[in-house]
Amino acid sequence: MEIKINETRINIKHLRPWSFSKVQKAKRCAYDFYWTYVEKQEPAERADFFILGSGVHYILENAINTIFKRQKPLNYDVLKYFFEQFKQQEPSIDYEKVKPFMPKILNYANGQLRRLGKIQFFHSEVELCINREFLPSGFNEEKAFIRGKLDFVFAQGDTLYIVDHKTNRNRDLSKRMKTQLRWYALLAKAKYPEFKKLALEVHNVRYGFVRREIFTDTDILNFKLKLVPIIEMVEEELCGKSFSDLTPSPSSHCKWCDFRHICPAKKE
Repeated sequence: MEIKINETRINIKHLRPWSFSKVQKAKRCAYDFYWTYVEKQEPAERADFFILGSGVHYILENAINTIFKRQKPLNYDVLKYFFEQFKQQEPSIDYEKVKPFMPKILNYANGQLRRLGKIQFFHSEVELCINREFLPSGFNEEKAFIRGKLDFVFAQGDTLYIVDHKTNRNRDLSKRMKTQLRWYALLAKAKYPEFKKLALEVHNVRYGFVRREIFTDTDILNFKLKLVPIIEMVEEELCGKSFSDLTPSPSSHCKWCDFRHICPAKKE
């Protein structure tokens, strides 16, 4: 498939605000980054694993919100109702692929009932953003520098809990996943500075377990000191370049790329 490249020069507005996935994409392959964030090309099709993950997140998010609102256990009929709502948005989703996740979703959502009465506040799908001075910013403000969306946040005692739902097959916290958790901690600290301790939990919906990492102010400061040079390096590498100036990075990731149907450098 032939596609016209406009040779748009990358400027700072294409680069900022940075999300964790955006930095990862910029470091992985400049072509992928360019088509996603500069040309804003539409993928040929959405990968099945992405649709599945989105569906599971949708059902889980609605289940948790319903638990805190109704303050009584849910059943499978409620989860199936949320599935049907998502299917209206994404008709290609297959219930048979979602079905194995349902018991884990139900157990996790109903398990939140134990927290009622113990928490100061609760929010889901929290959009957080900071500016270049690492102060809170609007999610889409012009000065937005770093942002992210947190699946589930609640406060208990002197600790802020941040939960990230995952559907992958990895049972351990990978280096990439720990970096993502630190990214969320950095954003949460700016929004909720009163909490001295942040507990970041990875909830693996596929297997039904939770892994927890505790971050202190010192941990977050050290991460910030490492992160800023990385972002500055990426911005220096990309800013001012057009597509013909970029160097692709064919790798094993090519098979997951949304733009392999138009990429001249894809690795088979």
